[in-house]
Amino acid sequence: MDFELPDDIKEFCDVTKTIVRDLLPYEPEFQATGVVPPIVRQTLVENGYFGMALPEEYGGLGLGALAQAAVQIELARLPPQFWTELRPLMGPGAKNIIHHASEEQRAALLPGMATGEIPIAFALTEPNSGSDPGSMRTTAVRNADGWRINGSKTYISNGKKAKHVIVYAYTDKSAGARNGISAFLMPADTPGFSVTGTIELMGTATPGVFELSFDECQVPADALLGEEGQGFRYALEGLNEGRINVGATAVGMGEYALELAIDESKVRPAFGGVISEFQAIRHYLANMATDMRAARLILLDAAWRYDQGDKSRELASMAKLFATEAGSRTVDTAVQIFGGSGYCRGFAVERLYRDIRITRIYEGSSEIQRNTIARELLR
Repeated sequence: MDFELPDDIKEFCDVTKTIVRDLLPYEPEFQATGVVPPIVRQTLVENGYFGMALPEEYGGLGLGALAQAAVQIELARLPPQFWTELRPLMGPGAKNIIHHASEEQRAALLPGMATGEIPIAFALTEPNSGSDPGSMRTTAVRNADGWRINGSKTYISNGKKAKHVIVYAYTDKSAGARNGISAFLMPADTPGFSVTGTIELMGTATPGVFELSFDECQVPADALLGEEGQGFRYALEGLNEGRINVGATAVGMGEYALELAIDESKVRPAFGGVISEFQAIRHYLANMATDMRAARLILLDAAWRYDQGDKSRELASMAKLFATEAGSRTVDTAVQIFGGSGYCRGFAVERLYRDIRITRIYEGSSEIQRNTIARELLR
C-alpha cells in the first residue's frame, strides 16, 4: 500500500520505517516490564521526531499535515507508549502555541519542545465536560498580579511529565463558551498545581492519563495565550489537525494488523491445509484491505487539502471517523483470524486491539465527528 508522496516526505517515511523496524524488537521488554527502554526516546529525539510539527526557526522540522500524517502512519506500528510524548507536540496544544502565543512565549517554549526538554500537556477535558467543553467549571479570575486559576482537569496525557500546561478556563462565564473561555500557559511548578490521580488505561499510555488540580494558581498577566475569550476557538482550531493525526494512527495500526493477518493466514493450519485457502478468510482479507486503502486515501487527501489551506472541519472529521472505524474493524478481524492466540498477551494483534479502541473516542468521539460533518453539510 505505497501511495505516491512527494519525494521529501517519502524519504522521511522510509527513514521512519527503518527506525520502527529497529525499535520493534524492544516491545517484548516493554511488555514484560512496563518501562519503555531509554533507547526509544533517545532515538526519536536524535532523529527530530519531537520537532516534526514545530517551526524550523525554533529548531523543529516544520512538517505540514501531509508529512505528519504519513510519518505517523509508520510510527503507529510501534506500541503507542513509545511515542506518547509526541502526541501533544502535534496536537491542539502545540498548535495553539505556534499560532497564538506571543513571541516571548514561543521563544521560551518551542526550542525546548523540539528537543524533548520541555514536555507540555493540553488540559481541556474535565470530569463533567468531555465532548462538551462549554460545560467546564475551571475559572481564571483577573487580579492585580495577573490571573488566579481554580478547577480540575481529567484524562490529561503527559500530565505528570509536563513542564508547562496549556489550561483552558472560563474568564467570563456570562459570555458563554465561544467568547468566555481563555487559554493560559502555566508552568507546572506553579504553587497550587498538582497531579491528583493516575487513571490506568487498557492500552495506549503508561502508566495512564492524569487528573490535575488547580487550587488558587496565580499566574502573571502574560501567561494568557493569545486573546482573552478566544480559548474555545483556539481549541477547536487545533483539533482539526489533531484529528487527522489520530486518523493516521488508526491507519497505521490497521495496516499493521492486516499484514500480520495475511502472514498468519498463510501458515495457520486447519483441516489439512492453511486457513488462507478458505473463502471466508479470503473475504475477511479482501474487506480489510479495501477498508485500509480507503482509509489511507481519505486521510491523506484531508491532510493534503489542509496544507493547501482548506481547513474544513468536515474533512478532518470524515478522515478521523472513517480511519478510526475502518482501522478498528480491521484489527478486530485480525484477532478473529489469529483465533485464540489473537486474544493472548504477547501477540501484536492483541496489543493493537487494546490500543486502537481509544482512537474512536479522543480528539472528538465518532458521534461528535458525525455531528460535525452533518452540521457543516447543512450550513
